[in-house]
Amino acid sequence: MFGFFDGFIDIIIQIIEFIQQLPIVPGYGIAIIVFTLAIKFALFPLTAKQTRSMKAMQDLQPKMEKIKEKYEDNKEKQQEEMMKLYQDNNVNPIAGCLPMILQLFILIPLYRAILAMSETFGESAFLWIGRITDGSLAEPDIALVIINGLVMVAQTKITQSISGGGGGKSGMMMWIMPIMIVFIGFQLPAGIMVYWLTSTLFSVIQQYLLSKETDAEAEAA
Repeated sequence: MFGFFDGFIDIIIQIIEFIQQLPIVPGYGIAIIVFTLAIKFALFPLTAKQTRSMKAMQDLQPKMEKIKEKYEDNKEKQQEEMMKLYQDNNVNPIAGCLPMILQLFILIPLYRAILAMSETFGESAFLWIGRITDGSLAEPDIALVIINGLVMVAQTKITQSISGGGGGKSGMMMWIMPIMIVFIGFQLPAGIMVYWLTSTLFSVIQQYLLSKETDAEAEAA
């Protein structure tokens, strides 16, 4: 199943090893952070488009509600009018899918790369890991998992404020996703959680700044 990712695994190992050997990088934990930031900056055009699309969707909410009310008994016409509304306003409702898919193409081989480097990572301390605790980047770390969950709650709140969600099913998702990450995180190496935490923090800052940018543009208009 994971044979497709074998080439990516070798590339990720080489990149992390290269970063770790730089004079300004003191260990593998920082190397993973630098690797993550490089990926996030490379994906920035796509994720920026995703955030702007979510903001545009929020602005269209009143018109979308009117269409739902007007064609409540005609779902086909309702969908047709919705698509027309998206096209007229240059909005793509599935703009967020591609960045998420690309993240999976990175996350899966990164997980395999960390497992392959478990002996090396086992000798590398990072923050409290391997200093205060007896763990390593190749083993699960409870504190890092909990921090990831809390940061994901903050990210979801910001995402919902941008997209205009927050109630009903979307409100439930605010808690389901962090709980899932925490549950899965207890079984993942700390190195993956370092990647996920760095990625999430970057996304939180990016979404906040881009939402302010679109607000300023709207006020100027």
